[in-house]
Amino acid sequence: VRRVWGNGGMAQIIVGKLGFGKDDFYYGMELAIHKSGYTAYSVDVATASACDVLLVTMFWWRDIYNLESFLRASGIRRGTGKPWIIAGGMEATMTPEIIAPMVDAVFIGDADDHLKGILDGIAAGGKPESPYFYRDGDVPPPIPAECAPSAFVLQKGGARDVARIEIARGCRFRCGFCALTGLKSYREVPFDHVEPYLARLPRGHPVSLFAPERVVHRDWPKYQDAIERYGLRDHGQDVRIEGLHKIHSVSATFGLEGISFKLRKVAGKAWKESYVVDRIRQFVEDNRRIAYLTAYFIADLPGEDAADWAEAWHLFETIENAHWSRKLTFKPVLNPFSPKPFTPLQGRIVHPFRPYETIWHNLLRKGGGEQWGFRLVETLVWGPFERVMDAIATNGKRKGYEVVRRLPTKLLTGKPPKSRNVDIAKQLLKLAYAQGLTDRDLRIDLDPTIPQSEPEVEHEVARMAAETMVRLEREVPGLEFAHARGD
Repeated sequence: VRRVWGNGGMAQIIVGKLGFGKDDFYYGMELAIHKSGYTAYSVDVATASACDVLLVTMFWWRDIYNLESFLRASGIRRGTGKPWIIAGGMEATMTPEIIAPMVDAVFIGDADDHLKGILDGIAAGGKPESPYFYRDGDVPPPIPAECAPSAFVLQKGGARDVARIEIARGCRFRCGFCALTGLKSYREVPFDHVEPYLARLPRGHPVSLFAPERVVHRDWPKYQDAIERYGLRDHGQDVRIEGLHKIHSVSATFGLEGISFKLRKVAGKAWKESYVVDRIRQFVEDNRRIAYLTAYFIADLPGEDAADWAEAWHLFETIENAHWSRKLTFKPVLNPFSPKPFTPLQGRIVHPFRPYETIWHNLLRKGGGEQWGFRLVETLVWGPFERVMDAIATNGKRKGYEVVRRLPTKLLTGKPPKSRNVDIAKQLLKLAYAQGLTDRDLRIDLDPTIPQSEPEVEHEVARMAAETMVRLEREVPGLEFAHARGD
């Protein structure tokens, strides 16, 4: 450690913090720093080397490439102690093997109650130590640390000074594509712990009470009442479709995930089209103004075929034909499937060269240059380059880093022209093969076609759907599943 000095008998170190999000809201890292009692300073490539410790939060696969780019530009590197580089966050927990060669240690799990001990050890002149650290070459990674959520408000100031407060951690629903329930037990922050923070906010202040599914919190009615009593503005958006009627807002974001009933069952959201349409109708009709709904879909779920896309088309037609859709602004977002560790669907094969950009554009444009009879916000879809980058980050492990460190800097954080997306994705695969990775390792299939129907796949999908339904009915009592069973 380069800068340790006495201050009233207490050792001091300079702690830097780094993240790659657009809004600089790194709630988990800020909570851990707050509980540690240390002060951490945001750094850039020019100031990172002035720290004794650099804390890096990593949320998704792009942050792996962002970190490599940052390290190149800043000139800092692991193993020097100038500074000690410690990575944490959701992505670091899921894919530590590819991250470890870049840092001195990867913290696995929640660091809320552990960061203080780590920093105290460094301040005393030691090296970073924790039983939850993963270092390059360790086998296997430790079991993720779990910490109970606690009341804490994060504000950044500025024009959109939203106060963000976590009210629950983990998730009760265990959707097939999501890692939250595989990583964290479901635990709530009691309303009585949070209300003092709400009471201190000025009237009219925007607040976001976030959780994997906030409306199932046992104290959710109390939270809603407090927001109204204190004159605050609820900026929370995410909600499951079952809970659309429980939020008091003209806008909301929910995940349909599967483009068909069959694929929604695979994802763990077994909603028939009629149920989906009725929930949207109720939300729109309950609002006096034009309702704004964002719906997330997942392409390339296991068992997807042409009939599923026909069903997606039918959903759009049904909405168009409904009289209430003239009061709706609909923003559908398509994300190609990325099976993650700690999820029921981890290790499933994906197809990075399927032309989902063309398929999605065709749907949003109603088969050509036409428009649907309701307000629709068009969105883009990742191409083969992004999906191969994702596969390397998610499944490449230690060999994946050998690919990352050989990439041109402009590709780490940039995006190739659309006309070259497929070509550069193929070049990227050649580089991966040269480092010993195979399609099997990366869990990819290069076939670009979407099958019409495959009986053996249908059987597998039916099995997964049945397992999902049994699990949900056992673990989330009180939910109504009649619409899913067809009762």
